Amino acid sequence: MLLGQKNRGFTLIEVLIALAVFSVMSIMAYGGLKTVLNARNGTERAAERLTELQMALLLIQQDMQYMTSRPIRGEYGEQEAALFADSGADYQIAFTRGGREHPRRPGRSGLYRVAYQWGEGELRRLVWSALDRVDNSIPKKRVLLRGVSDISFSFLQGGWRSSWPVPGADVGVDTLPRAVEMVLVLEDWGTITRTFEVPF
Repeated sequence: MLLGQKNRGFTLIEVLIALAVFSVMSIMAYGGLKTVLNARNGTERAAERLTELQMALLLIQQDMQYMTSRPIRGEYGEQEAALFADSGADYQIAFTRGGREHPRRPGRSGLYRVAYQWGEGELRRLVWSALDRVDNSIPKKRVLLRGVSDISFSFLQGGWRSSWPVPGADVGVDTLPRAVEMVLVLEDWGTITRTFEVPF
């Protein structure tokens, strides 16, 4: 320091200006960081939702591909069609499914009963391990999707029908439609339509 030169610090105005600039820059940096974090969280939620939807659609597709024409006996001995669907029933759709192997029980047929039930914004999959049920048979339930506004099924057999079996048909006759169309309405993603070919 040169002789005669006085020590000079920051004035109050300079300190206030520096604090104001620092505050503005901090607010801008925080806002940008918050935007990035919100975008990342939104992307993660969308990815999780997409995975949930893809898994549900894959399972439904597998069930439809393994649909088989085997009528069953209900809890009270009544005969039920291999495929049953009615908007006024407990389940939107119920059918017999094959394709499951039992390596430890080779005598088992590998057939079981599957149903899809919609209510309270949830799409649930129900499975009965035995086809011909006894009284109070309890299915295994699994929630496939949440946020479901509606679901409906149509069946191709000489035109599209909203219920199955065909009115007046014998439920003991092992007939299936040529295809099943599912219209799924989600609260967040809108309407999704899938058509599944039924094996013969």
